[in-house]
Amino acid sequence: MKHKSIPAAAALLLALTLGGCSLFPAEEEALAPPLKSPAAVSYTTTTAERGTIVDSVSVLGSFISTTSYDLSFEKRSGYLSEIAVKQGDMVEKGQLLARLDTDALELDIKKQRLVAERAKIALDMAKSAENATASSIRLAQIDYELQNLQLTQLEEELAKQCIYAPADGMIAYIAKQSIGEYIAARSLLIRLVDPNSLQVECMGDQVGDFQLGKEVVVKVDRESYAGKVVSTSANMPDLAIEKGQPFARIALTDPVPEDKALLGKGVTAELIRERKEDVLIVPRNVVSVYSGESYILILENGVKKERIIETGIKTTASVEVVSGLEEGETVIIK
Repeated sequence: MKHKSIPAAAALLLALTLGGCSLFPAEEEALAPPLKSPAAVSYTTTTAERGTIVDSVSVLGSFISTTSYDLSFEKRSGYLSEIAVKQGDMVEKGQLLARLDTDALELDIKKQRLVAERAKIALDMAKSAENATASSIRLAQIDYELQNLQLTQLEEELAKQCIYAPADGMIAYIAKQSIGEYIAARSLLIRLVDPNSLQVECMGDQVGDFQLGKEVVVKVDRESYAGKVVSTSANMPDLAIEKGQPFARIALTDPVPEDKALLGKGVTAELIRERKEDVLIVPRNVVSVYSGESYILILENGVKKERIIETGIKTTASVEVVSGLEEGETVIIK
């Protein structure tokens, strides 16, 4: 009996399987994922517009005097006794600026003036004497002339040990020398300049565009003044070698208020290389260059397209579009 039950159970299991029944609960059917629309592409854009574009170059400069005098003790060395002025002082022609130790020489000059005066009195007496002769008058005259020659010699020696202003002007520089310090002959001590004879001097590599005769705008304390390039490294090569770098000098053609202290003042000089009005302009950062061609991206009916353009003036901020783009078209920035 036991052996007959096994085939019966197997038959029952086979029947269940073939009939699609299962001893386990049926699994639920998986649901399809919901449909999702792709996100719209967003661009930052600008509109091509007409306007004015200016290609310019700006450099820094400062006011200098075109008339200056470098002063020193030309003939004598010695110990510095006095500097009679200070930087920024206005002086007159002939004014004493500095001197070496001349105490002994000044005493000799005082003595010699007295000797010369005595000789003059003797000459006058010889001329008015009752028994005056041509010889006595001539001897007195010779003595007087000799004493004056010696006085002149001493005064010239004193002048060599003093510095006098050669012209009216302003003290722009004084060397750092202490009273009592030894000063070598021909060593620069004082620079005198004419504060009314001013130009703007600019130096550096960018001044190459500042050619002779070019018009320039000089900004002084945020005020603009017209000027013109009056000298450059090209027409003053010796001065360029002395300075060690290219330079350009600009003379203002607009008047500057008289109350402005300009000497040494820093300014900005701008040269207009090219200017165009009523041209199509786009930002510089929307233009790409590849293999010599300029490209921009435009948005046309919501679709991004690449466009080849011809460009003109380029500045750090803008580009002139000569062809390949129309006013009002939408240009993609990013």
